[in-house]
Amino acid sequence: AGNPGNDTAAQLATLRLASQMGAALFRIALAEPGAETEVTIGGRTLRYPAERGEEASAGIWQTAVAFALITGVREDLAPLVLTGPTVAHPDGSAFTAYREALHAYLKGTEPEAAAQRALQEAEKAKHWGFTMPPAVLLSQLVEGDEESFNLALADTLEAHRAYYQVADRADDPNASVNLDVLALTCHARRRGWAIRVDSPYLPQGLLRAAEPF
Repeated sequence: AGNPGNDTAAQLATLRLASQMGAALFRIALAEPGAETEVTIGGRTLRYPAERGEEASAGIWQTAVAFALITGVREDLAPLVLTGPTVAHPDGSAFTAYREALHAYLKGTEPEAAAQRALQEAEKAKHWGFTMPPAVLLSQLVEGDEESFNLALADTLEAHRAYYQVADRADDPNASVNLDVLALTCHARRRGWAIRVDSPYLPQGLLRAAEPF
């Protein structure tokens, strides 16, 4: 998605397929274990025995939410809101507070307190040597502050660029696009917010496709 000249329609088709796969995984996790669950992926109806295994982990939940927010397909987001990041197992990672805050925001249940905890955890992790999810961006969505969101977006993308310039990180598949940042930005667009940051890390075709509801 980060390569210039790519076909936006082709990008969206791939992203929608990924979004359907993530939603299907958590629909399966929602069902009574052992029951047969019917899901649709890429136009195909498939049936799977319901289970809550490692595939429905908190990390996969976060990625699935990102794809659902980028594509804006509400039916893909629904099972992710219903399950949450710990439907299969406790989280216990450095990203736990962010995932809890994201889930609280999507549910609309006391997101302010959860977002504050995510900010505190992100502050503690500044020198841990890895990138944290965009807690500041999420907090601005929670607060409904469009101007601060744009300021935080510019800072977040600059931090992303700086991180992936070090050593061999430029070859990492995550270097070209931060899915969590792109997801929150597409969601902000659908809220009707103007995105004033122009960056190669924000594919313009995908942003234009994120039309306000």
